Amino acid sequence: MVKAVVGEESQLQLAEDRLSRSSEPAQVGLVIGKLNSALDRGFVFDLVPTPQNDAGQPACSVLEPAKDNKKKGSKSKSQTSDSSSNLVIDKDWVAEHARQVSRMMVGGIKVVGIYVWASEAAFKNSTMVLCQTVKGVAEAASTLEDDLDVRLLIHICYSPRRWTCRNCTLSSNITSSSLRPCDFKMGRVLTSLQTFKCLYNFDLRLPIYQEKTSKSETLVDVLCNGISNYVKELQGAKAVIDGNLVVNDEACTTEGLHEVELLLPFMKDMYIEARKML
Repeated sequence: MVKAVVGEESQLQLAEDRLSRSSEPAQVGLVIGKLNSALDRGFVFDLVPTPQNDAGQPACSVLEPAKDNKKKGSKSKSQTSDSSSNLVIDKDWVAEHARQVSRMMVGGIKVVGIYVWASEAAFKNSTMVLCQTVKGVAEAASTLEDDLDVRLLIHICYSPRRWTCRNCTLSSNITSSSLRPCDFKMGRVLTSLQTFKCLYNFDLRLPIYQEKTSKSETLVDVLCNGISNYVKELQGAKAVIDGNLVVNDEACTTEGLHEVELLLPFMKDMYIEARKML
């Protein structure tokens, strides 16, 4: 569970200015950052708006209720309309956007959730669809090293103007309890990032046999399983940064590009068998 989130002030202020100048009543996009399970903290580096879909429609829009002409008083109508508005989100398109963006991220930076620009009423009336969107994004941008079952949902309210952040639990059944508030503040987090360079050479051989089998594995599944063995091997490696052995995952505070070498553990030779489905 992420208890506190810090956002990069410079980038988020630019995002807020962009949103305030737009005429869109609602917008949805991706939250780029990092979640630290050891510290129970999240770091937000930037917000990436989801573009229009292939049909030229926005990924997020507001559904207003039908007006009732029998009601008297413009103020009453306005309040009723605002309190009954809902968000309509193209969940599949947002998930596809997350899948593509996650492939362009450098190491250590991921898609960690979504943000939504909407009124307070529209947000409260749309928590279910927002949770479903967060879950779809998490599944589309998942990585082998994910160790948290939560993602972030940032709400930027324009009336009144404020930022709020919530944890969204990636459970099988989405309920009202899937969202929990967490502390959110802005600061300088990009300056704390470090740049590391490491090369790892490997030779992956997968003999493929053509035979009838009842298993439902595809060639892609076999390749992913083969690569996962190397991932497990790397997870057990020790890092040597700039000639110094890293002990207890201590932080690196010096600036500049850091050269990394890996000390791999001894492992038994593994024979990986792959079958091509006919």
